[in-house]
Amino acid sequence: MLPTWSKEISVHNEKIDEQHKKLFEIAGRAYMMTEKKSSKEEVIGVLRELLEYTKEHFKDEEAYMQSISFPRLEMHRGRHQEIIRDMISAVTQVQNLNNLKDEIAKIAKNWLLEHIIKEDMQIEKFRRNTCPLPPQKPIEPNIEEQRLDERKKEYICGCPQKVHYVSEEVDKKIRAGGVFNCKVCKQVILPKQ
Repeated sequence: MLPTWSKEISVHNEKIDEQHKKLFEIAGRAYMMTEKKSSKEEVIGVLRELLEYTKEHFKDEEAYMQSISFPRLEMHRGRHQEIIRDMISAVTQVQNLNNLKDEIAKIAKNWLLEHIIKEDMQIEKFRRNTCPLPPQKPIEPNIEEQRLDERKKEYICGCPQKVHYVSEEVDKKIRAGGVFNCKVCKQVILPKQ
């Protein structure tokens, strides 16, 4: 059984998360073909769709990693190239349908989805840990400002040095599963830890 995409494996970049969801969907369809009777052409068709979408996604993900100065970009790019090589090899070199189905299962589960779940989460960990501290508050704020600040909750997004101050009401909605995006970077805002 293949894992499914969930918020726990979000990299908090709307475009990359949407691509990951689509990859999980295509990989799921490919993996299901290994469980049922399918023609070689059907299997190759889904594998090609997975390959093309994976190439597009890797290009966008590498641009995102570069935009946040991810230090392991070259190593991650090499991993992407390895996955693409394996996928191309599966499409072009496998002789029979059973072997092709085995390759699809390996690519869908062991390479692609495990890559998203384990390796791509390192990108999110880096982004979260390198978010700069918010500007310091005045040393002696007046009483009204202090009361207002105490009621506001701090949230962050993908914007450098940006802190979102949200009301208690919005904070409760977010913690209950509501989603609010930054108007600038379009990423989901998350509680500052």
